[in-house]
Amino acid sequence: MDFFKKRIKQYQEKKLDEILSKIQFHQYTKKQLEQKINEITTDEKNTITKEISYHDKMINIWQNNEEKLKKQMSEMQD
Repeated sequence: MDFFKKRIKQYQEKKLDEILSKIQFHQYTKKQLEQKINEITTDEKNTITKEISYHDKMINIWQNNEEKLKKQMSEMQD
């Protein structure tokens, strides 16, 4: 039984790393787009604003996934 718990924990830790990486990517991209939006024309601003919105949504999704996974991990330790 300990073998399975160990394997599950390793898998969860791997997934957590992936989630954190995705959050970091979307935050970085969002920040870059926000900086770029100050330097461009109106048409490009609309496109970039949509991209920023997308990355905002993705950040929220991945943060929720992170919380769920951490909760599962804590439940497994109990």
